[in-house]
Amino acid sequence: MTGWETIYCLTRALQHELGITALSDSFGPTTWADLNAYGPVGRDSANINMRTIAEAALYCKGYSGGDIDGGFNVDTGSGLTALVADMGLPVPPADSQIYDVEPKVFKALLTMDAYVLTSGGSSMIQTCQRWLNDAYYQKGQFFIGPCDGHFSRNVQQALVLGIQYQMGLTDSQVTGSIGPTTEGALKTVAYVSSGSQDSGSAGWVRLFQCAVAFNGYDAHWGDDGGTFGSDLAFTVTRFQQFCSLDATGAADYETWMSLLVSTGDPDRQGTAFDCMYPLNTTTIQTVKDNGYSIVGRYLIGGTNKILTNSEIALIFDNGLSLFPIYQDEGNVITDFGPELGVAAGNDAAGAAMDFGIPYGTVIYFSVDFDATDADITSVIIPHFQGINDGVGAYGSLYAIGVYGCRNTCLRLEAEGLTTRSFVSGMSTGYSGNLGYPLPDNWAFDQIKDFTLAPGTSGAVEIDNDIASGRDLGVDSVTRPRDPNDGFYTYLIWLEARSGQWIDQGHTDRSATELVAQYLRARDGLYKFTGSDTVFGSLDQGFIDFVNTYPDEPFSAPLRDPGLLWDSDVDHFGASYGAVLTSGLPGDLTTANLADFGSWGGDLVSVLGQFHQSGLSDDQAYDFAADKIAGRGDDTNFSLGDLLADIDAWVLGNATRQGSSQPLSTGFKANYASSATSSARFKAFYALRFGSSTDTLASALVKAMIGGDSAEEMVVIRAAFWLENFGSVTCPSPEFMSSDAVTGVGQAFRDAILQYCS
Repeated sequence: MTGWETIYCLTRALQHELGITALSDSFGPTTWADLNAYGPVGRDSANINMRTIAEAALYCKGYSGGDIDGGFNVDTGSGLTALVADMGLPVPPADSQIYDVEPKVFKALLTMDAYVLTSGGSSMIQTCQRWLNDAYYQKGQFFIGPCDGHFSRNVQQALVLGIQYQMGLTDSQVTGSIGPTTEGALKTVAYVSSGSQDSGSAGWVRLFQCAVAFNGYDAHWGDDGGTFGSDLAFTVTRFQQFCSLDATGAADYETWMSLLVSTGDPDRQGTAFDCMYPLNTTTIQTVKDNGYSIVGRYLIGGTNKILTNSEIALIFDNGLSLFPIYQDEGNVITDFGPELGVAAGNDAAGAAMDFGIPYGTVIYFSVDFDATDADITSVIIPHFQGINDGVGAYGSLYAIGVYGCRNTCLRLEAEGLTTRSFVSGMSTGYSGNLGYPLPDNWAFDQIKDFTLAPGTSGAVEIDNDIASGRDLGVDSVTRPRDPNDGFYTYLIWLEARSGQWIDQGHTDRSATELVAQYLRARDGLYKFTGSDTVFGSLDQGFIDFVNTYPDEPFSAPLRDPGLLWDSDVDHFGASYGAVLTSGLPGDLTTANLADFGSWGGDLVSVLGQFHQSGLSDDQAYDFAADKIAGRGDDTNFSLGDLLADIDAWVLGNATRQGSSQPLSTGFKANYASSATSSARFKAFYALRFGSSTDTLASALVKAMIGGDSAEEMVVIRAAFWLENFGSVTCPSPEFMSSDAVTGVGQAFRDAILQYCS
C-alpha cells in the first residue's frame, strides 16, 4: 500500500545517492538541482541504486518497475512508457519503449499524484492536465502535474504558469500566481472569442478551455483543443451569468479573472457590501452614492460590530436592504465545535427574533479562518450541525448560511447544512480558495476591502461584495420580502418568450409546457434512453430561441417557505413534462411513465444507489431513509427533487385538466406561506395515492419492479437501470431481493407520510 511514508523513504534514498547529507522528506530545490545536474536515470546509468529507486517508485505509482534490482528490463520499460503516456508526454512508436527516467519524470514519481482518473475525476479535466504537461513541461519552472481529473491548488498553479509562459515570460519571471504583470496580459493579449483558433499546439484558446474545465464546465475540447466554437461561447455565457458577469460569451479580462482567482476582478463594482462599524446618516449616504443597495451587518459582536434597531431603521429608510451575519470570534479552530455551534444557533436566532427579522431570512455564520479539509471534517461540519440544532430549538425559523472560503462553503453545502454561501473571496491566499470553484448556492462574494470617500466626514471602510441575486436581503422587519421574487421574475420572463414563440406560429405546445421544457433542458439534464418518451419531445427551436434572446434575467432559486430548502427547478421541468405527457394511471395502485419521470424514477435511483453500496439487504431501509429527501449531495433523491416532483404533479395535473394558469401564478400560490406549502404536499398525496397508505405501498413497488405496469415503462426503466446501475449479476431492478426493495419502499412511504400527510 503506497503512502507518503514510502514516498518519503524513496526521496531520502535518492538524496543520499545524490550526495546530499542533510536528508529530508521534502523534494526541495537542492534535491531538484542535484538530480537535474545528474541527468536522466536509466539502464545505462552508473548508479544502480538510483535505477532501483526509480523502479520502486514506478510500482508505487501502479506501473511495472521490473524486478526492482536496477536492471531496467523490458517490464520496467513498459511501465515507464505507460507512465509517460499517462502524463500526457510524448512517447515513442508502439514498437519502442522508454528506458530513461528524465529528471522531471523522476521528481513526479516521488509524489502521490495520480496520472489516471481517480474516483469522481473528470475526463475533460484530465485532458487539460495532460495537455498542460505536454505543452509546458520543457519549461524550466514547469513541473509535471497530476492527471487524475481533479482540479486542485497545484493544477491551478500549473495553469497560471502556462499563461505566464504564453505571455513570453522567462523562467526567472514566472511565479505561478496572478500579479499585475499577468493581469496586464489578461487585459490585452489573452482575449479570445467565438471563431478564435490557436495557431500552434499551444495558445490562449486552449489555456482558456483549461480554465473553463477546471471550473466544472464543458470546455468543448474536441479532438485537439484550440478552437473557440459556438458551443464554448454558450457555455462561457452560462459561466458569466453564474458569476454575475457581463454575459459576453468571450474570454474577456473579467471572465479570465473569475476563472483563475477567488476574487475575480477585485475592482468590479458590487451592489452589496459588509462593514464592521455601524452606519450613520453620513456614511449611509456615501454607500448609496457609490451604487450599493444591500448591506451585511452583524447580529452581535460587541460595541464595534453590533447591529441596533436604529441602524436597521436607518438602512430601510434609505432604501437599502439588510442581510444578517453572525460572528462571535470565529477566527481560530478552537472557536468551533458541536456545543459552540448550538450556542451560536441559539444566540443568532434569538437576536434575529428580537430585531423582528422576518422568518425565513438567511443568517450567515462566520468561519473566518483558512480551514483545511481536515478542519472542516473534524470541527466545522459538527459545528454547523450544532448550529442547525440551535436554530431548530427556536422552531427552525431562520435559514442557515455560511461565511467562509470556497472549500468551507462547498463542503457545508454538500452536507446539506447550509442553504446560502457568503464567500470570502478576497482571501486569495487561503488554501480553501485555491483550486475550488464558486459554490452553487453562493449569494455574496467578498472581493476587496477599501475605504469609500477617504478623508471626508462620510468615509466608511467596507468590503465590496458581488451579489448573485440568490439572497435579496430584507427591507423591512414588519413586511417581509418574498425570497422567491427573483424566481417568479425569471418565470414571467420565460413565459413572455413562450408567448412570442407561440405567436410566431408554433402552436403545438402550450406556454406552460414550453417553460417547463426550457427548465428541463437549460443545463442539458435528463438525457437517457427514452427520455423524450418519458418527458415529452423537446421543442429545440424554442430552446435555441430563448438561448439567443438578450437580457435573460438571473435564474434565481425557488425556496420552500416551510422547509427553507430550494426546489430543483430543472428537475421540476422534467417531472412536469412527464406528468403532462402521461398523466395519472387509470389504476392508482400501479405505476406509469408519469411516475417514472418523477418520484418513481427517483426511487429507482435510490434502489440503484443501494445496489452499488454493497450493503446487506437488511440495511436497505436505513440506507434509503438517509437518501430519500436528503439534504446533502450524496443522494439521487434529494429534498429538492421531492419538492420538484410534488410541484410537478400538483401543477401538471391542473394543466392536464384544462387550466391555462401560468406556472409563475401557480408557484406563487403554492409558495405563499408555510400553510400553502404544506397544503400542496397533502394535495399531492390525495391526487396520486388517494390519501391511502395501501395505494401508496402498491404503487411504489410497481414503480420499482412491477411487471404489470405499463409495458413501455418497464422497458424504459430496465434501460435506465442498465445504463446507470446495471451489471451482469444484476441487470434490472426486478432481480433485486425482495428485502432490499421492501426496505427502500418503506423508507419512501415513511417520507411521503411525513411530508404529505
